[in-house]
Amino acid sequence: MNITGKNNPYSDIGKLSHINRCIQCGTCSGSCPLSDKMDHAPRELFALIREGSYEEVLASITPWFCVSCYACMVRCPKEIPVTDLMYAFKEKAREQGTVPKNLNMTDMYDAFSKTVKQFGRVTESFLMGRYGMRHPISAVKNAPLAVKMALRHRLELKPQKIENPDTITRLYELTEKGGE
Repeated sequence: MNITGKNNPYSDIGKLSHINRCIQCGTCSGSCPLSDKMDHAPRELFALIREGSYEEVLASITPWFCVSCYACMVRCPKEIPVTDLMYAFKEKAREQGTVPKNLNMTDMYDAFSKTVKQFGRVTESFLMGRYGMRHPISAVKNAPLAVKMALRHRLELKPQKIENPDTITRLYELTEKGGE
């Protein structure tokens, strides 16, 4: 199957050719802690791309539930960079304007990305603050937990930056361009 055809919106993703190695074993799905929330298992997305069902993949909620735990990549017998591809699929959905509208995970992803780009690492208070701006009811519900975490010194209120957060920004730019 030619996955790099001109009608394939994913053809510019650097690691896309790795999906040709997928043997549809389901190890990625069995390893994923959120696979029950997905509309398609990762292997199903790979099969859909190989058969040319790009619109279905672009509309899928699956990439948005990837929490980058890397369990799928560690266990994949064909060493497919599933997590990296899920990240690229999220970026492609944004680029194509097909991000699911009724899914809070996209806002969490945005808040996470902005926090890491700004500080070079995750600062939970900023992450949840950004997310809470988009979902105030959720923020209010999580406030008691935030107070408990703060009282136990488990919630950083002041962001800590890495020495040079611009290096993280450059890494994001590389991945957004489909670099390997």
